Amino acid sequence: MTRRELHKKDQIISPLIEQGQSPYHILTNHPELDMSVCTMYSYLDQGLFTARNIDLKRKVHFKPRKCHKTQITDRNVFTNRLYRDFCSLGLTGYVQMDTVHSSRESKKTLLTMFFTKEKLFLAFLMNRCTKGAVRLVFDRLEKRMGTYEFSSVFEYILTDRGSEFGDPDALETGITGIQRSNIYYCDPMQSGQKGGLEQAHTMLRMVLPKGTSFEFLTQWDVNLIVNHINSTPRESLCGRTPYNVAMETLGGEVLNAFQLRPIAPDEVNLTPKLIRFNH
Repeated sequence: MTRRELHKKDQIISPLIEQGQSPYHILTNHPELDMSVCTMYSYLDQGLFTARNIDLKRKVHFKPRKCHKTQITDRNVFTNRLYRDFCSLGLTGYVQMDTVHSSRESKKTLLTMFFTKEKLFLAFLMNRCTKGAVRLVFDRLEKRMGTYEFSSVFEYILTDRGSEFGDPDALETGITGIQRSNIYYCDPMQSGQKGGLEQAHTMLRMVLPKGTSFEFLTQWDVNLIVNHINSTPRESLCGRTPYNVAMETLGGEVLNAFQLRPIAPDEVNLTPKLIRFNH
């Protein structure tokens, strides 16, 4: 490769790496670069691009986290809702649910959801991490989508044993009294049982590192982050983005209800600058 050719590739690659994009993301959207992921990593190792290895976003190595949440104490909650009950359903697609906490200065929390088939990620800002706050998010979504659509999209949900999920009957019962969902729980200290969502949290933390206060975040900010995550192509989706796959499986009306929109490939930014630039 000539120096001139290398320079032209660098003009595309380095700015995108500095936006937090992975080599896979860049090459998926720029086939004209005509190189493999391994080659790009090799060139980065050799220092042939302006960007350096240190600029690369952290590769997702899922490591089950220690759980410091207040746990559900009422054992009756788990009747017919254990992980083994969930596994017996033999589902190929469902929703994983969890919460992500702010720094200690703020009580604001993110309720997060992950669609295992589409790899679609959702996040909703809550003022407090309580059962009532989670129920409020469910109710708002049901009103926005309609009960039938909600029950179709959120038919089965797998979550952990945090106390904020301690009233499954309230989450399963819709605003008109109709059952809208089925809640199941992971085994204790087994966050790997919803590993897809944990990996999505890794991408979220690229924009909101641990220790970040959510106090001044708005739902608009959260939607922006989610849109950038969902516009990142995935190898497991054969290079497609979760947004595009969900457009086919869930439909435009559902994505509008989630307040999602696609981000142009070269505009995807998975760094803290994404929020700083918009404040």
